[in-house]
Amino acid sequence: MPDGDYRRSWGLAVATVLFLGCGLAVWVAAQAPAFDIVIQGGRVVDGTGSPWFVADVGIKGDTIVAVATHLDSAGAKTIDARTLTVGPGFVDVHSHSEPSSAGPGIIGLPLAENNIRQGVTTVFANPDGFGDVPIKPFLERVTTAHPTINVGSFIGHGAVRTKVVGLANRPATAAELEEMRNLVRVGMEDGAFGLSTGLFYVPGSYAPLDEVVDLARLVGRYGGIHQSHTRDEAAGIVAAVQETIAIGEKGGLPTQVTHHKIIGKDNWGQSVQTLRLIDEARARGVDVTIDQYPYTASSTSIEEGLVPQWAREGGRARLLERLHDPELGKKVRTGVAAALETGRGGGNPDNVVLASCAWNPGLAGKGLGQVLRDRRRPVTIQEATALVVEIVENGNCVGVYHAIGEQDLERILKHPATMVASDALPGEPEFGKDVPHPRAYGTFARVLSLYVREKGVITLEEAVRKMSSFPAQRMGLRDRGLVRPGMKADIAVFDPARVRDAATFERPHQYAEGFGYVIVNGEIVFQNGAMTSARPGRVLYGPGVINATAAR
Repeated sequence: MPDGDYRRSWGLAVATVLFLGCGLAVWVAAQAPAFDIVIQGGRVVDGTGSPWFVADVGIKGDTIVAVATHLDSAGAKTIDARTLTVGPGFVDVHSHSEPSSAGPGIIGLPLAENNIRQGVTTVFANPDGFGDVPIKPFLERVTTAHPTINVGSFIGHGAVRTKVVGLANRPATAAELEEMRNLVRVGMEDGAFGLSTGLFYVPGSYAPLDEVVDLARLVGRYGGIHQSHTRDEAAGIVAAVQETIAIGEKGGLPTQVTHHKIIGKDNWGQSVQTLRLIDEARARGVDVTIDQYPYTASSTSIEEGLVPQWAREGGRARLLERLHDPELGKKVRTGVAAALETGRGGGNPDNVVLASCAWNPGLAGKGLGQVLRDRRRPVTIQEATALVVEIVENGNCVGVYHAIGEQDLERILKHPATMVASDALPGEPEFGKDVPHPRAYGTFARVLSLYVREKGVITLEEAVRKMSSFPAQRMGLRDRGLVRPGMKADIAVFDPARVRDAATFERPHQYAEGFGYVIVNGEIVFQNGAMTSARPGRVLYGPGVINATAAR
């Protein structure tokens, strides 16, 4: 064959193969499933607050790609949701998922089964001013732990102040304030979503307003948010909410009153005033919002909840010295008695229940009143004060405080600026251990069962909004919180007629019921009443990662 004819024949053969190959590729592509998962026929509560509608939801990879009346499910895994509700995965903006003395956090408990079983797919760590400084190692450890859920983080003001000023009860010097600015700047550029403050906790309680505003202003330049455990949640709650508003107003950034509550029977009803403050601030242009957990009891350590802040300056050793000093010890005990009478104690030692005591595990689940009875001591505020001092001297305990009014809780929940958050650990701290606050297992399910289905305080659509798109929008998560094409496939499928919080104060280690499927980043992590092996959670990074240059 002449050389030219050979080349022409070879070229024709190659062209034919390429043509056939391309045709085969097109045919294969045409036959590829359009979706990996199709959720069929559910009542979609999309997170906007709009009324539910019936639709199929198509997922490809980690993304929702279609929401329509009918989708072709050929080749896809199908979920029959015809008797169920399909909503966005819930976003918990106040979760103690960081490792601490209370538990290993998300790093030690990456399954976060208590969260997943109530539809939570994203949590935010380091609230109340707590956490590591810097936060970058924490976020790296979260990535290495391969959690089931998504995790974001704040940079904690109290942690920053501890690192720079220590536990001293004084304003920061100019040099110290600059050092704190630098630490907050690094935290924002490492991925924090904002500044959390715990102005109730030492050492945040020692910081003047101007210090917090200065740091908040810096966070605002990065596009971050301020979230605050206010200085007081009892008699001083109105002034404390005013301060949280002022931080946002003077700092020029969104500000949030976190786990808003009214503590102490004498103070019940003051939510009327605090919510009026919120409304007035928003009317004049202050971007202030609220989060809340749906329980009439709070939880923190006995020392932090009942011992005066001034007495804890300098740390535990100094506190013990003051307790043993005749004059100062008397003053400390007077403060404890006041907290038991009109604050977290609610006027009755039985209102304070010990959740965990490392030095005496047998005390877990017992109220101060019961401990006094067991020891054949009178159940009085005076004897309870002595018992609190004994607990502190022996190494402290975590307490649950039954002193919140139900009417305040419902009034706050109904407010349009309120979202839902748990203030809990994943597994708080480990399943079956001690007697912790049930909020770790029941917060989101409780809203759906008690305050939607049973009491009708809010609608199902509004509850889902308060647990998904609202907190996602507040944290700047533009691709989560809605059932809508283009959003990440974080989805909770549940039965609104069956969903309930099984956890009680007496038996808190009980998972929520009524959730059929939970999907995180397009992977099913819970189905048929059990966790799967999927661990698709991701570390989420805040606006400072993108806005670093502009902020500087």
